[in-house]
Amino acid sequence: MEIIKIAFIGVIAGVLVSMVRQKQPELGMQTGIVAGLIIFIYVLDYIVTAVDYVRDIVSAYSIPTDAITVVIKIVGIAYICEFAVHVLKDSGESALAAKVEIAGRVFIVALSLPVLSAFMNMIMGMIG
Repeated sequence: MEIIKIAFIGVIAGVLVSMVRQKQPELGMQTGIVAGLIIFIYVLDYIVTAVDYVRDIVSAYSIPTDAITVVIKIVGIAYICEFAVHVLKDSGESALAAKVEIAGRVFIVALSLPVLSAFMNMIMGMIG
């Protein structure tokens, strides 16, 4: 299973980061970022596969692509922000991490407003 490989990479990277932080604290953060990027690159193929699968479903069932695009963007924003927030917290920048988290939430709300508007129009069309 691939998740076992990823977990193994994560554990080895965690031990390596701990060892590097003891000897050279300034390199600990960079080592953690590189390890995180390696795991992200490893998972990227699965992300592409999932997005392709969603595209196949959208085309097979004639689902409007606008709604699915918004959902994919929202999920992407959430993962990117979560990764950045964890890196910032690991480096001791909790205040900056909170600001990145808020920015991600603002972007998610802004992206979801057109979908909410379309939903409200549909509801109002059914009522009126």
